[in-house]
Amino acid sequence: MHTEQEKTDFSLRLQTALKLAGLSSLSNANLANRFNLRHPNQPVSTQAFHYWLVGRSIPTPDKIDTLAKWLNTSADWLRYGRADSETGQISDEEMLLLNYFRQLPPLKKQALLVLLKSSED
Repeated sequence: MHTEQEKTDFSLRLQTALKLAGLSSLSNANLANRFNLRHPNQPVSTQAFHYWLVGRSIPTPDKIDTLAKWLNTSADWLRYGRADSETGQISDEEMLLLNYFRQLPPLKKQALLVLLKSSED
């Protein structure tokens, strides 16, 4: 059984992943339909997807794997809030920053790295 905090935390990470994927403005029905097109097992209802988003339930591991692939994130982060190969925890803010960085074109990535490096001095 999942705790209320685990459900809430999962919900926030799912909302973040949807936002980063540019899907946060879609309806629950549309999100459920898009998910079901990708999920090889039993489809989910609009209500089930809604429950994930509002923190009333956490999907099964196979559904989390499908969500992670669809939303281009780690299943481990989506479920537990940590990266796959880490020894410690990565915060949601750090993951959000990393995802934003990954979406930048190469020249903007380089410019940001120069800016961050110069702030160390």
